[in-house]
Amino acid sequence: MTWTTLLRISSLLFWAAIVWALFFQADTRNVGKVVRDRVEFAPNRVFLWAEIAFAVRMGVLAFGFLKHGGANPWDLITGAALGLGAFAILFSLPGTVLVTEGGMEEVRWLRRNKRVGWDEIVEINTGEKSRTVTITARDGTKIVHSRQMSDRQRFLLELKKHCGENLPPDFPREPVGSSSDMREASGRPGGS
Repeated sequence: MTWTTLLRISSLLFWAAIVWALFFQADTRNVGKVVRDRVEFAPNRVFLWAEIAFAVRMGVLAFGFLKHGGANPWDLITGAALGLGAFAILFSLPGTVLVTEGGMEEVRWLRRNKRVGWDEIVEINTGEKSRTVTITARDGTKIVHSRQMSDRQRFLLELKKHCGENLPPDFPREPVGSSSDMREASGRPGGS
């Protein structure tokens, strides 16, 4: 009885996650939160819960295959692959990107945090089609602001504010907001 209920709940969460992934995207109205001396760019909560529900569903299916697989090697292989897939999804959940005066930090759930100072940045890839911004440091550390995260425009303005002299004059090569937004983010009366 308990197993059937758990299976039905995980199935419902799984299909809800699939529907959300197909028909909805991250809420672009989410804004970066200013907390004390930093700006936080968090992932969309609906996206996170959809991914977690998907991973739970895969884990339940993996458990079912491993429990009832017994003598059938294909059931054991399928269960192991689904279990590894569930762990991979959980370990790839996007973290919150924090922007401070000293640099950026990506705070992850199940992995260690990444930190990049402003003077360590060697490449900023804005990926206009994928809506992903990837910042690469000298040591190869990458911090990613994906499309599931809040306030891409504010994130680009923060990059312009802190790395302005090292960026091309037309950075970010896409409209980011009005000139008053740019002046406000850069903290300069005439813009950057």
